Order: sequence, then structure tokens, then C-alpha cells
Amino acid sequence: MIKDPMVLEFLGLKPQASYYEHDTESAIITHIHEFLLELGNGFSFVARRKRIIIEGDEFKIDLVFYNRLL
Repeated sequence: MIKDPMVLEFLGLKPQASYYEHDTESAIITHIHEFLLELGNGFSFVARRKRIIIEGDEFKIDLVFYNRLL
């Protein structure tokens, strides 16, 4: 439960009493993705929710970015 309400009008979600985490996360990631595209040359959005396994433990990376110029 969030103590103070968050203003997320910019996400364009339909008004309702509560939202699923997945819907909120997806809307935020979409806006971040669009922002990176506006940054222009060299930035790449590689994946969202990328699954990796390190020494037998599974992890999920929310966002994977790559700057090919660096």
C-alpha cells in the first residue's frame, strides 16, 4: 500500500481505484523507451524484463540499455 497517492496522469491509464503492478510498470517502461528514442544517436533499448542466470540463481533485469558509441 502506498501511503501518499502518486500522480501518474502522464501514463494515460484509465482512471480506476487501483492498478495492477504490471500495468503501471508497462506504462512507465513505454514512456522511458520513448524518451530513449528521443535521445538519439547511440542509445539502444535492448530488452525489458530480461531473464539471466548467474551461478544457478535466476534474476530479471527490468531494463537493458546499450550505448554503442561508448
